[in-house]
Amino acid sequence: MNKPSLNGHSTSFSANGKHSPKDQKDNLKAYLILLRANLIPIIAITLGCIVLTLIYVLNAKDIYKSSATIKINRPQGSVLSSSLIPEFQDFITDRHISNEIEVLKSYRIRETVAQSLIDTFNVSKDRDRFYYVFDHSESNQTTVLSSAALADLLSNIVKIDQKRGLDVVDIVVESPSKYEAMLIANLYARVYQNFSLELSREELTTLTKYLKEEKEKKFSDLSGAEGDLENYQRSGGLILLDAQVKNLVENISQLEAQKNAAAIELYSKEEELNSLSREIERIDPTLTEFLKGKIDESYLQEVQSKIAELESQRDIDSAIPQDDALRQRTIEEYNRKIEPLRNTMNEKIAQMQASLYSSTPEDRRNIAQKLLEASVGVESYSTKVNTLSRLLNKYEEQFSKLPTQSIEFAKLERNRKATEKLYLILEEKYQEAKINERIKLGNVLVIAPGVEATKPSKPNRPLFVFMGGLLGLGLGLAFAFVRNYLDHSVKSPDEIEAKGFSVLSWIPAIDEIKSSQSSKSEFIVAQMPKSPPSEAFKALRTRVQYAKLEDKPIQTILLTSSVPSEGKTTISINLAGSLAQMNKKVLLLDCDLRKPRVHGVFEIDRYPGLSDYLFSNATLEEITRPTMVENLFVITSGTIPPNPSELLGSKQMIEFLNMLKGKYDFIVIDSPPFISVTDAEILFRITDGTILVLKAGETPADAFYRTCEKLESLNSHNFLGVVFNNFSFKSSYGYYYNYYYYYTKPDDSAAVSAGQKVR
Repeated sequence: MNKPSLNGHSTSFSANGKHSPKDQKDNLKAYLILLRANLIPIIAITLGCIVLTLIYVLNAKDIYKSSATIKINRPQGSVLSSSLIPEFQDFITDRHISNEIEVLKSYRIRETVAQSLIDTFNVSKDRDRFYYVFDHSESNQTTVLSSAALADLLSNIVKIDQKRGLDVVDIVVESPSKYEAMLIANLYARVYQNFSLELSREELTTLTKYLKEEKEKKFSDLSGAEGDLENYQRSGGLILLDAQVKNLVENISQLEAQKNAAAIELYSKEEELNSLSREIERIDPTLTEFLKGKIDESYLQEVQSKIAELESQRDIDSAIPQDDALRQRTIEEYNRKIEPLRNTMNEKIAQMQASLYSSTPEDRRNIAQKLLEASVGVESYSTKVNTLSRLLNKYEEQFSKLPTQSIEFAKLERNRKATEKLYLILEEKYQEAKINERIKLGNVLVIAPGVEATKPSKPNRPLFVFMGGLLGLGLGLAFAFVRNYLDHSVKSPDEIEAKGFSVLSWIPAIDEIKSSQSSKSEFIVAQMPKSPPSEAFKALRTRVQYAKLEDKPIQTILLTSSVPSEGKTTISINLAGSLAQMNKKVLLLDCDLRKPRVHGVFEIDRYPGLSDYLFSNATLEEITRPTMVENLFVITSGTIPPNPSELLGSKQMIEFLNMLKGKYDFIVIDSPPFISVTDAEILFRITDGTILVLKAGETPADAFYRTCEKLESLNSHNFLGVVFNNFSFKSSYGYYYNYYYYYTKPDDSAAVSAGQKVR
């Protein structure tokens, strides 16, 4: 299987389907040739990109970065749930931080920061330290933006990021002004801190107001209860209760106080559990039901009930003794009974945790543990409330058996004590709320304020220039490959040989022709016989002589091309000149009867010439002219006829060539392009050999190969080969160009003397 290469011909694969080392080497060589041929545009494009990048970075504004770092604490619980386990507050920290980041990005915060920035600008004495405050859409750039417009702008220049796994957030600001970047970062942190503080204090203020109202109601109720008791005593009711009744009333009051406290704790626990359940419901709805089933087990409820009963009885019994030592012994005795039960309950909870962990993904275990602890807490306080209610009912039965007069007084006393205890609880909570409100610092702490940057963060000029160079190099290489892909001309002799056609010689670019305005400079073998092009023509001369090994040597040599302007006339003149330098008698015959050029190179008259002779208007001696080179003669085209093809294919033309063969060793014939007209094809049939000339990098490949195939089909024996004209050794074969140039470059003195000898 064949694969196209860079130069247009195919490369073969080895038997195993892979490129052979030779193929790989050829491909690498083709790439190097391509890069060498396009070296100047690649360098120009690369330098152009570097220059453009330098212009950009030199004119780009320096951007300074400032960062303020804040820590967002977990929200504090309310005073009503101050006894709850702390880690139950804000059970999903990452979600809380994400919510706070959205608050930071909100328009309300940005608008406040924008207004604060404008206020600072208005009182500042050095307004040159500000940039984004100004409206840069106007030419004078002195108009100050509105707070709304500046707030919209802040969303683009302020970046808010959470540090992974931490409750820390960075507020990063970039600005052409180092002072402004620092100012915006600190304003952002301060505004958000104040916002968080006001929000948290607002919650405490609402709670304080609620507690105050409830406290005042209970105080009113307490005053009423005390008034009722006093009125009853004044009306002649029972003044004193006996010790048994007094103890009963005290116990009932104590139980009611414990029940109220447990009810408050239960309410807080239920609120926490409900909030947690709603969040977990989104993650794993089955987790809540699983825990509920485990916690509802009768054995666990029985242990919790027993603990609650012992704790309640402990509080009642410890309140009776007046002696502190006796009270402490009573508490310790109950605690010894409670401790085994609590250990049993903890073991049961640990078993539930192990079962929960084994069936819960790792990323949900922390939340599941919190849910378990909250559920146990709800169940524990619920059991405690129920237990206290049962105990209270027992004392209520005893209370109902008191004498009527004692019951009435005891009810009044009981109401007063219960109201007093509840009032004291509310008063304690209210005072705690007031203290928290005063000392509340909010959930946001600025741990690292923004500072002025010592150097710009953008642009990274060395990196920009480096990237510009890489981009330029990439564009240059892309240009080279695209140019090569779109260029369908023949570029190197390797392409021709790969197609099976013989390359007779490579004629290098003749710089003298480009620099000189005279056509005479095309006769390079006469003007500069030691130059590299002259040596190339001598090589062509040698190969033409041995192109056909026959008894009868080649005499008539036709030179043609696929399309016009390939340099066939230049090749014809110099080939004829090099043959003449071998002391051979050579005739250069211009058979291009449409656009002849030979007479212009030798600076002689075009007519009389070939056409004039064929029309019998001139003799052979009149049309044959000598040249500056010994043994070289020229016959020009003559008067341009109306029918060049018929004239060249005439019997007179064939007889004329046969007659010339008897007079000259070689006859070099210049003809029109092969594809354009049929003149060259006619001459091809009546000459001994034909050379096809192409111009490197300009001759279309399809036209050239079509011409080669046509010549091969007409008479492959007469097709001598191809001359590669205007070929650049340096760009295509630079690895030995220096050696070639060294051995072919003439000394200045030698070139001068050689030129004088020719003249």
